[in-house]
Amino acid sequence: MGGGPRADTTGADPAAYATYVDARDSAVLVREDLIDHDADHPSWEVFPNSPRVDRSSVDTRKRWCAVPARGCAEVVGVPGHPAWDVDPATGQSTTTTKGNNAIAVQNWFSNDPFSVGTETATPRPDRRYDYPWTNQWQEQRCNPEVFTSPQANDIDAARANLFAMHNRMHDWTYHLGFTEETWNMQQDNLGRGGLGNDPEQGNAQAGGISGGPPAFAARNNANQITPPDGVAPTTNMYLWQPMAGSFYAPCVDGDFDMSVIAHEYGHAVTNRMIAGPSAGVSSPQGMSESWSDQLAMEYLFEHGYAAPGRRGFTIGEYTTQDPNAGIRNYNMSDSPLNYSSVDYDFVGLQVHASGEVWSATNTDIRAAMMRRWGSGTPAIQKACATGARDVTACPGNRRWIQLVFDSFLLMSVSQVSMVDARDAMLAADRIRFGGANQDLLWNAFAGRGLGETAASVGHTDADPTPGFTSPYAREGSLRFLPVGERGPVAGAQLFVGRYQARAVPVADTDAATPLTDRVDLVPGTYEFVVRAPGYGHTRIGPVKVKAGQNRTLAVSLRPNLASATAGAAVTGDGINLPQIADDDEATNWASLGAPVAGRQVTVDLAGDVQQVRRVQVSAMLRPAVAGDADAGTQSRYSAVRQFRVLACTATGPVTCADAADFRPVYTSRPDAFPAVAPRPRAPELIMRSFDIPRTKATHLRVEVLTNQCTGAPDYAGEQDDDPRAATDCATASPQAQNVRIAEFQAFTR
Repeated sequence: MGGGPRADTTGADPAAYATYVDARDSAVLVREDLIDHDADHPSWEVFPNSPRVDRSSVDTRKRWCAVPARGCAEVVGVPGHPAWDVDPATGQSTTTTKGNNAIAVQNWFSNDPFSVGTETATPRPDRRYDYPWTNQWQEQRCNPEVFTSPQANDIDAARANLFAMHNRMHDWTYHLGFTEETWNMQQDNLGRGGLGNDPEQGNAQAGGISGGPPAFAARNNANQITPPDGVAPTTNMYLWQPMAGSFYAPCVDGDFDMSVIAHEYGHAVTNRMIAGPSAGVSSPQGMSESWSDQLAMEYLFEHGYAAPGRRGFTIGEYTTQDPNAGIRNYNMSDSPLNYSSVDYDFVGLQVHASGEVWSATNTDIRAAMMRRWGSGTPAIQKACATGARDVTACPGNRRWIQLVFDSFLLMSVSQVSMVDARDAMLAADRIRFGGANQDLLWNAFAGRGLGETAASVGHTDADPTPGFTSPYAREGSLRFLPVGERGPVAGAQLFVGRYQARAVPVADTDAATPLTDRVDLVPGTYEFVVRAPGYGHTRIGPVKVKAGQNRTLAVSLRPNLASATAGAAVTGDGINLPQIADDDEATNWASLGAPVAGRQVTVDLAGDVQQVRRVQVSAMLRPAVAGDADAGTQSRYSAVRQFRVLACTATGPVTCADAADFRPVYTSRPDAFPAVAPRPRAPELIMRSFDIPRTKATHLRVEVLTNQCTGAPDYAGEQDDDPRAATDCATASPQAQNVRIAEFQAFTR
């Protein structure tokens, strides 16, 4: 099971879940050939991608038809297969949302993702499935009365759209190799291998009535349950709705977001094809979620439905109203992630976030393939998508996605790491294209830390060994040289990318570790983070590494005056106070169960009177730690948003023990950690640097003004008309009483 965000009340990460025609086909085709009027051919009114993302109710649906006809935007189906709405047992139309590849039903009254509804769309004897769409869930702002209204929350349009999208994914994946012989999903396998009796069962508006507030058991999610071949899979599309302190979605219906529908269908593909058909893939490093994102993106692109630019690489723009990252942390076409930070997100090894490393890697590969093999015209892209052109006559992106599908069949075990998936893609290229792309594959893998020395201790490894070298490149070699005021700094670590917490360093100056002070990297541009006890964090980059280069990466480190290692002492409110001064974003201070405004931590700076010009603050969270004073799951909404810095100089009777001894010297912007809807994300919470007025002090105090719950406009106010639940985070969520800061660091410059 997998997919988009699952609702919970903690704000933690969601947990997600050549043509042969047989006698039956011939009978259907002959019958259709004899009929010369459009009424006997099916058509569907659908959103090829989604409704408009500006929340308007303009109906932008297109008409898809089984045969060419006036007014049809596109002809759909696979030659030699029944039309989408035909029952293969009778050769007749079901006149509703049921056919050989899929069935779409209403399931308003069940929150059980394994249950399947029975009510298909209102029959259309003329086979014209053009049900009205009024955008009622959005127009009525999630008001539950929509279910008893005449429009019935557009349920017929939802079922018809979901049915058509599942059929379209069946057809597109069929041409890439997800066929009867590789355990696809069909009621009748038409004598072509595999087991039948397993069409995709789609629950539209799952839990629409039963799954809303106060428990939100069936909101803001989508999932796919894929049993072995011959047993029908089930997918659930849910309604989306804002939830206080958990997930701020617009009032939209997931049945109309093809990026989400296609993502879930992708889970069925990988669960059947990898070690298929009964094992189901297990990839805690996140490839299963990534593959689903990739399939959704590529389907939309090849058919010409993707939004322009980076929005075409966004999964869930419609369901989140976020054109940049959608339901992820990063847009897959603009991501800084690499294998050394596969565990970067603050809930630990998490399939959605960790999978973004694999998405970024494959986006690089796809771009390199398009540079080599071209991007083609829209007509060529469409011909490749529908199987009308052989892959060897297709642009680079089609060659790439074919390798992705081929790699599924080359993974013989269900428990796979990213290194396993890398090896399968390399093998797929050797088999399919004679190894024509080995160089660009290896170089792209190496650029994301999945090079020839990358290693993973099994599929659950949260700290795999990254490798940035390629057998097809002349790497550059960097010698890591951190230098402080008194010379080289021992115990410093170098990380590739933007993350330190839960990331794996690539070099260090600690003689007790197996690492050295050197790292080899394929040519490219890199960012680095340096962490050293007593020196806090230093960001470096961009750094351009050239082929054959041998250079010293000298890094000037300034003492962190607020570091416990350097001699600073911490007092104040809350728990885990020393962790705000330990030079480590993997730990944090917390104040729990009290209004957050005014909660503070005071640091007696290392040394005597110091002149401070800059502070660094991190709002990074961490996974649950059993036995810790702050043991449980940490909510995204508890991260600090706005703070101020106060200063005190201990002299004479002034001891800096009282609030009256401190003077304000700096107040951050209200969006110092600028999270927006649908939820706070790791990239918005990691270490940030703030210049402050030149300040002389022996003590600095960091004081919370707001956390993400109390200070972010996107989480404020009543955002729907559902009387059963409030949405204002500051008044309706317990996270208004919790705040966390990972690091407070102070520097002379």
